[in-house]
Amino acid sequence: MARRNPGLWSEVTWAVGSAVSVFWPLGVVADPTYTYHWPPFPDFPASDAFQLVGLAVTIAGGVLFFAARRALGRHMTPAIQVRADHELVQNGPYRFIRHPVYTAIVASTLGLSLLFLSPILLGVAVVLVAMAIYRARLEEELLGSPQAFGSNYAEYAARTGRFLPRLRPKS
Repeated sequence: MARRNPGLWSEVTWAVGSAVSVFWPLGVVADPTYTYHWPPFPDFPASDAFQLVGLAVTIAGGVLFFAARRALGRHMTPAIQVRADHELVQNGPYRFIRHPVYTAIVASTLGLSLLFLSPILLGVAVVLVAMAIYRARLEEELLGSPQAFGSNYAEYAARTGRFLPRLRPKS
């Protein structure tokens, strides 16, 4: 088994940021004073539109997450590793993007920040973007190594985008 250690700080930051995003809506239900539209600031002309966009982005992120989870199956793990029987998953959302789970979590967090008009969640989304970029680089180094998928991964990476679908393959 090949493994890439991102460091405990990275794993904790990713896990805590993801958990904040997942559980924030529960806080809105339990105590909206501290989670919805907090810290309070005046409404702005397009705040309703931002909330609708946020709802759509949150739902899209959730759908993408479950599609990626289904495609990965037993290969889904928070660790950056390649197991002895590992396969390069290229179905479901992995046909178009290499890291749909990261994209889904960041999109959901960004969507929730718009939905709940929360600068706190927006900050969490920014941190998660940085963590996703860092972790994706580590994963790609590992998956592209000779111990993992080597040139097969390079070909896959050339035709897919890292976080969003590639409009045209690299030449």
